[in-house]
Amino acid sequence: MARGQKHKLSESYVGGNVVNPRGAKNAKTQEPTVLLAKDVYYEEGGLQRVYPYFHRFATHAKGRWVGRTIYDVFTKEFRDRPKAYYEMAIEKGIIEINAETVSKDTVIRNGDLVTHFIHRHEPPISTQELRIVRETDDGLLVVDKPGSIPVHPTGRYNYNTVTKVLEMKHGHRALYPINRLDRLTSGLLLVGLNPNIARNIERDLVAHKIQKEYVCRVQGEFPEGRIVCDQPIRVIAHKLALNCVDPTEGKPSLTEFEKLYSEDGHSVVYCRPKTGRTHQIRVHLQFLGFPVANDPLYNNEEVWGSAMGKNGALPQLAEEPETHNAEIKRPAKMVGKCDGDQKNDSWKTLVKRMEDWKDRQDMI
Repeated sequence: MARGQKHKLSESYVGGNVVNPRGAKNAKTQEPTVLLAKDVYYEEGGLQRVYPYFHRFATHAKGRWVGRTIYDVFTKEFRDRPKAYYEMAIEKGIIEINAETVSKDTVIRNGDLVTHFIHRHEPPISTQELRIVRETDDGLLVVDKPGSIPVHPTGRYNYNTVTKVLEMKHGHRALYPINRLDRLTSGLLLVGLNPNIARNIERDLVAHKIQKEYVCRVQGEFPEGRIVCDQPIRVIAHKLALNCVDPTEGKPSLTEFEKLYSEDGHSVVYCRPKTGRTHQIRVHLQFLGFPVANDPLYNNEEVWGSAMGKNGALPQLAEEPETHNAEIKRPAKMVGKCDGDQKNDSWKTLVKRMEDWKDRQDMI
């Protein structure tokens, strides 16, 4: 691109309007910008990248935000930027409530619309092709999903997702993902082109008429034979996507494993989940002492401590990682579903270690 040339993503398409990056209040309503794949994606350094663009995040106030100041919410729940940035953003109207500039002391009320305009830089993904294996007459896409790409827009990913690539590069607009694969997981993904086919196949998945099977490379010498793990799994913190075995409050979970072969301190294992808990295979393999080799969450000593979650062991209060940052301030409660679980110090320690680790990362 020539120097000084304006890229189409510099005025990003948001909700049918073009958002002026110099300020929402002065934005003009225009005809929607038609973006082509070449306007969005480029390759560099062996990775697929997205041109940086301005983006409008908008959400109605969460229940836990009501009664808190806008500054308190952003500095405690969105820690990817320093406090000084949020103070500036609120003062200049980059962060608004109900399309109005407010002060940092403004208290959020029920029903408020909170908006944040940002200059977005999406993480890159693999250049491996997102291949359509089959498209049926009744509206089912079977897609070969590479690792590194999320299924749908989430967090810092928007255009670099399966649904957006299918839209931008293959022309499919209405998409209904049926099964979910983690970002780092490759494999076959079922996507409906209409809600009816999606509902029918989801019904078959729930009824176990369709069997999902995976192959994982794990750390260590996995035992021979059929290994079954039926440990219950509990969501520890939704916001952190953190899950763990919990025999007392976890949901019933069952996974069958069988080793295919071992080499160089790793094993390749065949996995058949019989239930569908979030991160089930990863959590069960960690519990067995054979975490997925490239798992940044469940194969991470900084988060789980020296026992690495084997047999459900959690890090103790006294066991702090060497890189622990004592300067990071946290609200007293855990985030996510288990905020009220104040009796178990091990849960709180695990969540705190996870929060600290994520603050030190550029990418998960």
